[in-house]
Amino acid sequence: MRENSENRAAQVVIAVAKSLCYLALFLGMQVLVMLPAILAAALQAAIDGPVEEGALYTLLTADGTTYTLISGLATIIVVLAFYLIRRRRLSEALWLRRVDAPVLWTGAALSPGLYLIVTLVLAALPDAWTQSYNDAASGIDTGSFIGVLSVALVAPVVEELIFRGLIMTRLSRVMPGWLAVVLAAAVFGACHGHPVWAGYAFVLGTLYGFVALRAGSILPSILGHLVFNAIGQVFTFLPESEDGMEILIALGILLVVGIAAPIVNRKGIASLVKPIPGQERELSGSSKDYGGDPWDE
Repeated sequence: MRENSENRAAQVVIAVAKSLCYLALFLGMQVLVMLPAILAAALQAAIDGPVEEGALYTLLTADGTTYTLISGLATIIVVLAFYLIRRRRLSEALWLRRVDAPVLWTGAALSPGLYLIVTLVLAALPDAWTQSYNDAASGIDTGSFIGVLSVALVAPVVEELIFRGLIMTRLSRVMPGWLAVVLAAAVFGACHGHPVWAGYAFVLGTLYGFVALRAGSILPSILGHLVFNAIGQVFTFLPESEDGMEILIALGILLVVGIAAPIVNRKGIASLVKPIPGQERELSGSSKDYGGDPWDE
């Protein structure tokens, strides 16, 4: 009994260590990409004297989408290269497994409604919280081509690969699936920094994690994340007027789509409770090989 407990504890430690390695890769790549700007600011401070308070933060947030794009692409390349060089099966190692069409569209069908709920909750927050959040998120709402490419495409893919495809799946081998989902979502939320942002990122991470867990694949969560972020980018292009009528119309459309999409994809939504026959996966606590990690022999 003691040996089993010690072996189980060792497996948990190894899974957590692997998860921390992937988290370090994700965060480290962002720091590495921003390092030239940080060094340039430090050099300027050494030559011209201290820079204005907040100047470095302003510089980094002004080009935030560019840094996100570069670091995200670099992270994806590094992860794929690791597994391809070691000849690991990406479909198993990263949970990039094929699923039936209804299951694939599950995350996307839920995302419009989720975006509407998040928007309404943010609108109900105290003005000070909302202003603080808007300041923190201003760098991703640029409406530029780089911004759209970074936020609506690259960021969702790399975040799902890291937090659901790697961290959650490693944890799910040594603990109940629901706990792995919550822990991965908590880390995902914490990486967003601002408390409001972290809060709804945790909720989204939990939902997308649950979808991935039930599907046995992160493809539905990637698609859902893509749709959620894309909706946010669409809202940045809306013209502003004094009466805010454009926003109300957009929210009305979002409400209709948020109700209609799950109904149209009701078979996929139902799979969250009862998997489609033939779609069941061994999700957690099993000895089935998930493809291994690059450093495993």
